[in-house]
Amino acid sequence: LRGAIEAGGEVPRCVLVQLGGIAGLVADGVLGEGAGANDMSDATSDKPDALPEEVHAGVIGALELLRDWLSDERLAQSRLVLASSGATSTHAGEGVSDLSAAAVCGLLRSAQSENPGRFLLVDLDAHEASLQALPDLLSSALDAGEPQLAIREGRVLAPRVVRAVPPPAAAADIPSQDAQDLGGPSFDPDATVLITGGTGGLGALLAEHLVSAHGVRRLLLTSRGGAQAPGAGELTERLSVMGAQVEVVACDIAEREQVCALLESVPAKYPLGVVVHAAGVLEDGVLESLTSESVDRVLAPKVDGAWNLHELTEGMDLNAFIVFSSVASSFGSAGQGNYAAANAFLDALAADRCAQGLPALSLAWGAWEQVAGMADRLGEADRARMASSGIGTLSSEEGLELFDGACRLGQALLLPVKLDHRTLRRQAGEGKLPALLRGLIRSSPRRAS
Repeated sequence: LRGAIEAGGEVPRCVLVQLGGIAGLVADGVLGEGAGANDMSDATSDKPDALPEEVHAGVIGALELLRDWLSDERLAQSRLVLASSGATSTHAGEGVSDLSAAAVCGLLRSAQSENPGRFLLVDLDAHEASLQALPDLLSSALDAGEPQLAIREGRVLAPRVVRAVPPPAAAADIPSQDAQDLGGPSFDPDATVLITGGTGGLGALLAEHLVSAHGVRRLLLTSRGGAQAPGAGELTERLSVMGAQVEVVACDIAEREQVCALLESVPAKYPLGVVVHAAGVLEDGVLESLTSESVDRVLAPKVDGAWNLHELTEGMDLNAFIVFSSVASSFGSAGQGNYAAANAFLDALAADRCAQGLPALSLAWGAWEQVAGMADRLGEADRARMASSGIGTLSSEEGLELFDGACRLGQALLLPVKLDHRTLRRQAGEGKLPALLRGLIRSSPRRAS
């Protein structure tokens, strides 16, 4: 492309890059003039734990591409369109066949927040009508103000957050995406509940809540520090006083052999019933400052850990498989491209598990106010930025109430967040409301000047 421009060619209005499974899907000529294509897919390895490696490589490769694109001032008025196939679930029961591309989409959403108007996400199926609709879509989408779209059998779809409808007995009021009625998870007192990242932050808070509110009596809590982690001894003592049997284990959930040993340690008399994957780390930075090392460090506990748990519990009769994601994966929080990518993988994995009939729930949390751990890194500037975006922070009581409500809803992906409707309505009136919230926030259109 650069060579063509240097030779006097016209700078295209949009350039198409193919991600993952879309390779070979687009026929010659279907893109029309002015659109290029580049295949970023790699051959899939036969190694049992190969997928995490592909996710890491895919996200790092996409990061390099985005930085390369943004560095060329000649392309400042062009739109980079990243097209995938099977990277998103558009309705209940639709699986996600390209989990690596799903993680890349999370990175892209953050890139869109940092660089408005520079990138577009499009996910296609293999239907001929979808391929035929692509050229017109690329032409019209540049002016539509939609950062991400999907095409299914020729129909163009845009994602929207909608208010989840709880069962009559449930009081929780939780925004959600792509509801799927599979029945909520249950907590058997005779089964073991595994919580990764369970000795601090949300994991510790949840452990106490599961004992006091859900009757859980057998807990297996993991962290890298295990029993030596700060606060682990006090937590174990509190849980024991509450009547629970607690085992705290040092385990790097991203290491497959350690996860195997962890699962083998669960006594047959109290089989594993619930997995809550709450482990995670933050290493924030805008696209220009992220490194391959910082991407790997953030992806490892989320992506590698979730995949290890997914594969190694495949033959177990689990009641629940709950992953703690972040609202950053859906909205693309600026300065959190690696974190958004990691959590987008969790959201996609949950959707794919549900499509396979396996239990799964991804909770894309907003920030919590009083929880030690990753939330401690939020400074005043971070909190002010979140407040101005219309997303507030959850108290511990509010967060745990939303957790209980989510367990009753039986859906694949929920966004337990506190929304400031006054701020969001103001954004809508100013034309600044995120596209994802356009179906949730209503406002009168501004009078045209």
